[in-house]
Amino acid sequence: MKYQKIMARSLPEEVIQGTLEGDIVPGDITFFRLESTSDAMLSAYIAQGEVLPVASRLFGSIGVFAIPEMGRFYRYVLIEKNYPHHGAVAFGHFGKILYEVFKYLGVCAEEIDYNQPKGVCYKTENPFC
Repeated sequence: MKYQKIMARSLPEEVIQGTLEGDIVPGDITFFRLESTSDAMLSAYIAQGEVLPVASRLFGSIGVFAIPEMGRFYRYVLIEKNYPHHGAVAFGHFGKILYEVFKYLGVCAEEIDYNQPKGVCYKTENPFC
């Protein structure tokens, strides 16, 4: 546990104590987000992948995430549906559980996106690519 170096430039160290330092341990992850519009329409995405064993040599808590077919997922889900930059990470493969939790919370199944495997097109993806 240390302090956040970028924030320390303008705030006293005692205010910013509690930052984790080091590389994230390699292993399975689930990257996800649940959000609502101003009129209470829920949407979500889930993508399972892994943290790679890559030394960052930087400050903060850093890991390199590998998500199968991430390029397509990024284009046809994250960008096309205007998701903000940040998502959440669960350490392990919890896509099946999160999918059910999101449905239980009222997210329509059509509004829960996930990273499609190679060969399975997204709704707006050109099938001849």
